Amino acid sequence: MAAMRPSVEGRSTGLKVLLAVGVGVAAAAVLIVANQLLRGTSSTPDVVPQPVVDLTGIPESGAVLGKPTANVTLIEYADQQCPGCRYYTLNVFPSVVNRFVRPGTVKTEYRGFPFIGSDSVKALRFLLAAERQDRLWQLQEALYRYQGRENSGWITDELVRSLASKIEGLNVDRLFTDAQSSAITQEADAAEGKASAAGIPGTPTFFIQIGKTEPYSINVALDPAQFRAALDDALNG
Repeated sequence: MAAMRPSVEGRSTGLKVLLAVGVGVAAAAVLIVANQLLRGTSSTPDVVPQPVVDLTGIPESGAVLGKPTANVTLIEYADQQCPGCRYYTLNVFPSVVNRFVRPGTVKTEYRGFPFIGSDSVKALRFLLAAERQDRLWQLQEALYRYQGRENSGWITDELVRSLASKIEGLNVDRLFTDAQSSAITQEADAAEGKASAAGIPGTPTFFIQIGKTEPYSINVALDPAQFRAALDDALNG
């Protein structure tokens, strides 16, 4: 599987597809999926009322989900309004968790890139607040299940409070207090510039880090089999 450093080619809010020459039919199929996802930004996605993955018992520390000693880290740059990020979380993330994260061979790290609009920044503020209680991954999964139309004001206090109240171990009052703090507000406001400065072209963008080595980007479609192959390759050195 190819590894390359990201280059800024203009930001995309949906599925970021990096295709090698000669992929043929597979490339066409991926592009069809990408177009379907992008068309979905003009309408409200269907609500998914129940969690798509069980994170109970998996170690969680800040923005990192998984066993701290896992040698391989899957890094995800995401925006809570991104339809491709939603697709990954609902359709690929569960298999990554069950095959790699829960057994302790891979850990995954969330990095916010809230470039789509004001709802993105507000969502990130709540995620950063949940991070302080080691519940970021539960809240981001819940918000994707209730994702609304871009910049429609769908990230309401009422929605966040309702979803957060269903997450075991998450103190909702503290969540709101922390989300409104100056420290988290500044961090959320600076996140877009930080990701842009790092050369992140859009969302979702994924990197793999092996040990303390430099992370490398993975050029895969949002497909469980391709993520399994990329992570297996990393685990095999």
